[in-house]
Amino acid sequence: YYISKKTATDIVKDMGIGYNLANVFDCYSTSEEIKTPDEQITLWGNSAPNKQLFNFLKKSGFKTIRFPITWMHFMDDSGKVNPLWMSRVKEVVKWIIDANMYCIIDVHNDATDRNWLSEGIASKNKFKYLWEQIANEFKDFDDEYLLFEALNVGDYWINGNYDYNTLYNLTQTFVDSVRNSGGKNKERLLVLAGAEKDIDLTCSTDYIIPKDPSNKLAISIHYYFPSTFTIESDRNPWTYSNGSEVHIIPPLRTWGDEGHYNDMIKHFDNLKRYFVDKGIPVIITEVGVVTEELKDINSIINYLN
Repeated sequence: YYISKKTATDIVKDMGIGYNLANVFDCYSTSEEIKTPDEQITLWGNSAPNKQLFNFLKKSGFKTIRFPITWMHFMDDSGKVNPLWMSRVKEVVKWIIDANMYCIIDVHNDATDRNWLSEGIASKNKFKYLWEQIANEFKDFDDEYLLFEALNVGDYWINGNYDYNTLYNLTQTFVDSVRNSGGKNKERLLVLAGAEKDIDLTCSTDYIIPKDPSNKLAISIHYYFPSTFTIESDRNPWTYSNGSEVHIIPPLRTWGDEGHYNDMIKHFDNLKRYFVDKGIPVIITEVGVVTEELKDINSIINYLN
């Protein structure tokens, strides 16, 4: 079969503007039992996606879909994935690629809120087994249009210091598992998680890039700068205490002064120096201002129907 000869940089340059299929397959609960795929997919209020959605997004100018997936509700203790869940994931991947768009699948909220992957090195074998299953399921899929992203946010800290060694061990396990699965996975573009997806933590000599015999890696980061503008809400302002009284950190309501531009240039210069100049492209997998209630995809689904 055909193996893409495009480099990692070639592929990422062509990916263009992307859309996160968020709050759907990545939903999770720590308090209620989820029995069927659709119970998870609709848990946070969104409708289940359909083939028409991706055709609509393609016509709207999107070239890439990031497809976040939380696996834990359909895994046993060893990490074996329920075939019903894998089949549902595979169905959506096919819809995306059939719409002639790039697709990025990941391991998403499994590392959130003390879920199993938040255990770091202790979860390595289970993480390895999960990626072996995913890699085997998709090893014959187009190696140019389907990308694998190791995990979402690796929130690994020890005594106030970021634990780069844990992230490296997991990402090296990810690369080895995918490459050893054969098929088109030998040349598939693999996306590594930045340190907490934070630019400053990732652009560091402490960040270790795993060895890859195919030399086909990209870095995933998030861009929510400054957080007082992109994340903090008027309805729930942040506070800090100096020991005697609590102070409110006022949300930033406008963006665009000289300092903001200088910070943005610094961030992208650092990404270029640490990664792009070394042939490792960077994908901004999340960006936005999320201080207002986000509209779900129900309105799109209803429009299509």
